[in-house]
Amino acid sequence: MLTLCLVTLTFSFLTPPLQAADTLRKYKALNFPGDSESFITFRPDMSPFSEDFSFCGWLRKDGSSASWPILLSYGGNELRMQDDGGHSCIYGVCTRLASKFTVSLGRWFHYCATWGSGSRMFREYLEGEMIASRATTEGRYLQPGLFFTLGNWGEGGLESLQLEGQLFNFNFVAREFSREEVEERAGEMCELGEEEVYRLSWMDILGAQRNGTVSEVDTECLKREEVVSRMDGARRRVEQEEVKLDRVRKQLDNILEGVERDTRKILGTEEGQNISTQVELSSNLNKKRRELTRLTSLLNQVAEILQGGEKRDLSSEDGGTSYSERDRAASKWDILYSNSYFNKEFTRQHSDQLRSSWDKVCDKLVGVTITRELIELMKSLDSN
Repeated sequence: MLTLCLVTLTFSFLTPPLQAADTLRKYKALNFPGDSESFITFRPDMSPFSEDFSFCGWLRKDGSSASWPILLSYGGNELRMQDDGGHSCIYGVCTRLASKFTVSLGRWFHYCATWGSGSRMFREYLEGEMIASRATTEGRYLQPGLFFTLGNWGEGGLESLQLEGQLFNFNFVAREFSREEVEERAGEMCELGEEEVYRLSWMDILGAQRNGTVSEVDTECLKREEVVSRMDGARRRVEQEEVKLDRVRKQLDNILEGVERDTRKILGTEEGQNISTQVELSSNLNKKRRELTRLTSLLNQVAEILQGGEKRDLSSEDGGTSYSERDRAASKWDILYSNSYFNKEFTRQHSDQLRSSWDKVCDKLVGVTITRELIELMKSLDSN
């Protein structure tokens, strides 16, 4: 059991290595050149997000040629976000947040939105700070099966709605983030964070079919110094986990040693002896002690019977031969060696024959086979 725990703890500190290509690709951004033909649209399974969701990502606005530059459109205005905050929509109800989007061109910024069926509140964050919060209609949930479009509206291809800029690490997660979680995600652009159970991930978006000239481009995260810094950070984290694992191993070893030491104290076992064997011997010894106690009680009962019995002449069943005083002096039990009794079951008839002097003893022997061991036992008790 302890070995199993150790194996479990060991694997809890280890994560499966990603393929090198996927690891590097996750740090790629998507570039939208600013024409109406360049967008991404597909129909992912959005049912996990019907009751709770959050979506966050990094955006760099490079131009402003479009009147309504769309970052995200799901089902038209079921969900809609513009890169300038011009129209922000949920469940068909839109509001303007342009005054909140004051980020200059060419600079990365973090955007996040959250909603939960429990709170019914749709909250939007810019650079980790909440910029808007509004209630939604009771009983309204995110509809599944609609077109999910990045860089344009509806199913894409519309003039004046194109995106000109870059998008990075955009993820859709099936739960409502807290304010603290949003702040944490907005802290470091190149820190991708942990995987979520249900989500439309950045890797899913990178793998979706593209239209026009949407392309993958390098980010600052893939600069040599950034890569080295992240590798050093990852190496330090691995070393820290190894230290934790070694500490757990030592704790388990100490526990095992303590259990074995305490067990030896209880059993009185010397070091090097097999504890399981000692446990078995101890159990057998206890059984023998109980059996000895039972036999001692039985023998005491027989001794009491013998002490209270009358000594009289006995006749054999084979012809009335007298059992003399001399024979009785040797032992009255020797009569049981005769053919009438020896190696035979002692019956009620035998009891009646010997009752004249052994009435108390005979009743106790009914149903017992007369053996040499029994006779000698009676003789030894009688002599004591």
